[in-house]
Amino acid sequence: MYSSIGNSRPLILGVTLVILIASAGMLRLWEPRLGGFAVSRDASAEQLTALSGNSGRLALLGGMRSLVASGFWLRANLAWEHRDLASTQALIEATVAADERPLYFWLNGARILANDVPEWRMAGPVPAALRPRVNEEQAQVALRFLEKGLRWHGSDAALYIEMANIHLRRRGDVGSAARYYRLAAEQPHAPYYAARIHAELLHEIGRGQEALLWLRQILPGLPAADPLARREVVLERIEALERELATR
Repeated sequence: MYSSIGNSRPLILGVTLVILIASAGMLRLWEPRLGGFAVSRDASAEQLTALSGNSGRLALLGGMRSLVASGFWLRANLAWEHRDLASTQALIEATVAADERPLYFWLNGARILANDVPEWRMAGPVPAALRPRVNEEQAQVALRFLEKGLRWHGSDAALYIEMANIHLRRRGDVGSAARYYRLAAEQPHAPYYAARIHAELLHEIGRGQEALLWLRQILPGLPAADPLARREVVLERIEALERELATR
């Protein structure tokens, strides 16, 4: 299990379903009155298209977005529990179309698509040659999903890190992972570790000089008083790379 969706306890699930059913009923009552309202200005045409057929146009009406998205996510949870690939993917897409703002939906949706779905598709005896193909297909599905997240939600270090991890762990593409960790590190308020991992991945693929230049570049921006910056670790890594490169 790779995603963070977990099985709900029966009582909690029952209460949640009651609330959602009641909310859905209220939305149906209000739909005729709301039908004439324009959707919120931040809703893209792409989102509206994604919501077509899901009774989701109300999700784009201001405060109702979170409610409708949560309803879709709960249904995705139930489909996930039954390993219903088509429904799970469709409901994940409907969730982010209803409300693109929470990173939680994007990150966990991508993890389901990249990590859980391949196991569903390869249940039982399968030819050895099929496994890498399915892993690659689902990795690409997850990457396209996160690219949509960059368009709808906007650039965010967390989205780039998730893409980097898919390239690294699911595709074994260290070069692409390094590139996406750099993109993550360049975002405002990015975690310090993204820059360090970028350097280590460059070193792993034989680009030690680039790794050294990168670490020298980020060093001035690492506050000595912040333990998360691990400035001393970066200094030690710079010195180690300098020694290594000097011997070549």
